[in-house]
Amino acid sequence: MDLSGLHICVTGGGGYIGSTVANKLMEFGARVTVVDRRGIVPNRTAGATFRHADYADNDVLYQLADDGVNGFVHCAGSSLVGPSIDNPSEYYNNNVAKTIMFLDNLKTWKNVPFVVFSSSAAVYGAPEYATLDEGVPSDPINPYGNTKMMIERILHDYDVAHDIRSFCFRYFNAAGANKNTGPEINDTHLIPRIFEALYRNESFKLFGTDYNTPDGTCVRDYIHIDDLAEAHCIGVRELADGSASKVYNLGTNEGYSNKEILDIFLDVVGPLQIENYPRRIGDPDSLVANTSAIAEDLGWFAQKGLVEIIQDMHEFYMTVKDVRYS
Repeated sequence: MDLSGLHICVTGGGGYIGSTVANKLMEFGARVTVVDRRGIVPNRTAGATFRHADYADNDVLYQLADDGVNGFVHCAGSSLVGPSIDNPSEYYNNNVAKTIMFLDNLKTWKNVPFVVFSSSAAVYGAPEYATLDEGVPSDPINPYGNTKMMIERILHDYDVAHDIRSFCFRYFNAAGANKNTGPEINDTHLIPRIFEALYRNESFKLFGTDYNTPDGTCVRDYIHIDDLAEAHCIGVRELADGSASKVYNLGTNEGYSNKEILDIFLDVVGPLQIENYPRRIGDPDSLVANTSAIAEDLGWFAQKGLVEIIQDMHEFYMTVKDVRYS
């Protein structure tokens, strides 16, 4: 894939997924600018231009227009289910209101840019289907999912009104690590919590053993961040070539229960103490992707499975454990 000649801005590009996308874009020849209101993690995106700012900052966006940015990968925003239930205001402001501000700036550009948006399988809510294709109705069950659904609909409307074309990628569970990045300390997602429990010499808290699944623990589809990043590069390529707006799932078509993940962890890494706790509010029984649409349309499919995800994360945690957990 050749993305040379393109200048792409990654909002939230200092983070776990955003930095992986930024590095993959540069690997394929794109010029990359990262906009992130957090301080950038050293060496995560070496070679990219970094702007320490909010993604809805008008002055920064107009500077990006002057710099000839062709498109955006929009990864910025708040992204945890539990905190969205406790503090919905943060999620509606940071995700929805600021995205409207962001798009209102983009619509004024002489050369209107395209947007690849980090959406989520949370838009599906808790559907009663074995696997989920893009035609399953959106029915979120928490504020986080609501914000992702709203942004998808806003992007559709801004495409109709202002020709801001977009790809909305509905992530299933992003996981894994690579030489540049891995999960942040105190990450609240399942697999990082397993590693953190191990290196903190604590018991792992397993939330929920009464889901409507074969072993009672919830089932999820886990996608490696490297596969996720490559899909974004394909989205950039297609939109740069004039593609119409699209919505695609990003996953592996295979679900694993929390207990199955723990079994793989025990086999790959080693023993771990486990304690059972009640399920968390807002967690559906099962979310597994059907990714046939993007496979048929664009030839993309995930290359790495759950064992490789855990192996790569094990390597990452081995490099940071002495600094983080000593």
